Amino acid sequence: MCASPALASDPTHPVTLSPVSVHASDTMVTETPAVQVRVTRTQLQQQNVTDSADALKYVPNMQVRKRYIGDPNAVISGRNAGTLQSARSLVYADGLLLSNLMTNGWDGAPRWGMVAPGEIGAVDILYGPYSALYPGNSLGTTVLIHTVLPQQFTASVDAKFFSQDYADDYGADGHYDGHQAAFTLGDKRGRFSWLLEYSRLDNHGQPMQYATAKAGGDPALAVPVSGATADRNPNGSPRLVYGANSIEHTVQDQAKLKLGFDLGEHVAALATVGWWHNRAQDRTRSLILDPDGGPVGSGVIDAAGKIWTLPASGLAPSNARDTHLLYGLELNGTLDNDWRWTAVASHYDFRHSRLHSASLAEPGTPRGGPGTVASKDGSGWDTFDLRSSGPLGERHLLYAGVHGDRYVLMTRVHDASDWRGDADGALRSVYAGRTQTRAAYLQDVWSFTDAWTLTLGGRLEQWRAYRGVLANTVDTLRYADRKRTDFSPKTALTWDLAQGWELRLAWGKAVRYPTVSELFQGSISNGAIVNNNPALAPEIDRSTDLTLTRHTDNGHWRVSLYQDRIADSLYTQTDITVSPSVTSVQNIDRMRGRGIEGAFDFHDVWLDGLDLSASLAFNDARTLRDRQYPLAEGKVFPRIPKLRASVFADYRFAPQWDASLGIRHSGRQYGSLDNSDHLDSYGAVSRFTVADAKLRWKFAPAWTAALGVDNIGNARYWVYHPYAGRTWFGELRWEL
Repeated sequence: MCASPALASDPTHPVTLSPVSVHASDTMVTETPAVQVRVTRTQLQQQNVTDSADALKYVPNMQVRKRYIGDPNAVISGRNAGTLQSARSLVYADGLLLSNLMTNGWDGAPRWGMVAPGEIGAVDILYGPYSALYPGNSLGTTVLIHTVLPQQFTASVDAKFFSQDYADDYGADGHYDGHQAAFTLGDKRGRFSWLLEYSRLDNHGQPMQYATAKAGGDPALAVPVSGATADRNPNGSPRLVYGANSIEHTVQDQAKLKLGFDLGEHVAALATVGWWHNRAQDRTRSLILDPDGGPVGSGVIDAAGKIWTLPASGLAPSNARDTHLLYGLELNGTLDNDWRWTAVASHYDFRHSRLHSASLAEPGTPRGGPGTVASKDGSGWDTFDLRSSGPLGERHLLYAGVHGDRYVLMTRVHDASDWRGDADGALRSVYAGRTQTRAAYLQDVWSFTDAWTLTLGGRLEQWRAYRGVLANTVDTLRYADRKRTDFSPKTALTWDLAQGWELRLAWGKAVRYPTVSELFQGSISNGAIVNNNPALAPEIDRSTDLTLTRHTDNGHWRVSLYQDRIADSLYTQTDITVSPSVTSVQNIDRMRGRGIEGAFDFHDVWLDGLDLSASLAFNDARTLRDRQYPLAEGKVFPRIPKLRASVFADYRFAPQWDASLGIRHSGRQYGSLDNSDHLDSYGAVSRFTVADAKLRWKFAPAWTAALGVDNIGNARYWVYHPYAGRTWFGELRWEL
């Protein structure tokens, strides 16, 4: 659970967000009939935080697949979504969409880099699709980040240093270090307010992948080597590990400018411009040596008593260059009849997005040579929301709104004579397409007695996919446009059964439409479509939640029972009913997730200054019906652990000192639909228990110093890739 989260779903238990200015758009979207957890600015300061994804570190029954500091692919996993189902979550910052809904997978993480930790005032996390205000992607988790808008002059400077102790079984041990610096500056004068924020992250990450080889080859060409490790992959097949890949050095710059203006007594405007720039160098390292002591990166080798052939590209490096821009405009106000309204528009632009990849092994310092350059320039999304809320009589509160969005994907892959330079070769492939959604919704909250409240809502959505193209140097496939309309009803019944006690039963339907990449991104072989499916059906979730909450003078606790029954669940799998088999994104007929969550949060527990929160969740997610891959039926659904638990304690043991300790646990989970992975090795999805700690000292009125550590026991665990080892943090902060 997050450190001392406040349960804010009940409007009778408001939470003051000083020094955060909460806009009308924030207030409306958080007044929903759902389990809700809040992480405050103070709680974030008690944790080791390097980016906005860290705000979710101790939230009940959640996990962010953050593999290293600076990871741009930190995907959210929740009650009914694994870490390869990024489109089952939503992330907003001040009403602006950060979720990358162009895809659904490891590369579909929210654009966390558009929000620096220092500008966060609070984070609300909503569970399930129980509000008509959100699209079908809310079937998992919705994250609402509220940032600071200053009410007076403010300034801060923050510097962090971190060092990771990394160890593995393959010989790539080492220390991987980094640092981060950030500042904010803002003020409010009369009707005008502004905030400028900038941060830079420079970090060296541990290897993300390992180069492996299969047995076989010409013994006459074999070179005897030392340093190779005989190993088995998660399903038990033998392999040889001979190198480390994706040893990333990342430098990320992030800037944000927010301008607020009160246009009148009842109308305010907020404009936002965000900029994120990433330069990542993924190096490779050979772990084997020939008889002369030189590194070996390719060819036929003799190791562990067998002959092995190393793939030519097994140790091929890559570079990434990305520049993303976010534009947002919000107008909000109140009317004389106590109604509120908000209009929000946003545009996210992949202004420059290039991945340069070598075709041949180049362990160590890259020398250049043939490769490819993949570009996503021009991809992005646009959103628009117009919503209002207000009373109808004495016992009704009505919400109404319209929504529109558009997602554009344009991926081009060219050959390059020098992979580090320009794409000067032939066009290898093109993937392109668009999706669009238009929606309208109504939601009524009826307090028909003092103790009972009924919420009824519905969302009408029209979705279409168009301009889908898949091409290579000789063939071009153009897909037919598609369109469909769906209605998603919502309802919740709340009973205040006694003072401080609340029981709520919520039900909702959600329709999660296929993303552009699921529909159109793939490859062409003899004119046939491979690895994508333009005829995919949307996921349809019918979700139920029963929650009992108890509020006390110093905190609260809750117990939740939940179930999701999802038809046509979208997942990447192998279709064994056709010959030859095809690996692609497919609809799984029926999937069910159910479980129970318990969580509590109390402050000043036993001792003044001791805050304690904890959560425990049991999940049972299973594939019920899969005609295309029957081996999956009855099996545990991938990457959703059976058990999640967390504990977080913070103790203010002296006027200027506080210390925190957090423990995170994730139980047994699988990486394959048929649960055939049973070994905890590279490529697996591990169970884990890790502990984190932080000590803070406010040694002067504006100065704070901190020392922290994540993964104290240096636990070794995997999410296909290795997670970070023990990481030390040092921080110095000045804040006016």
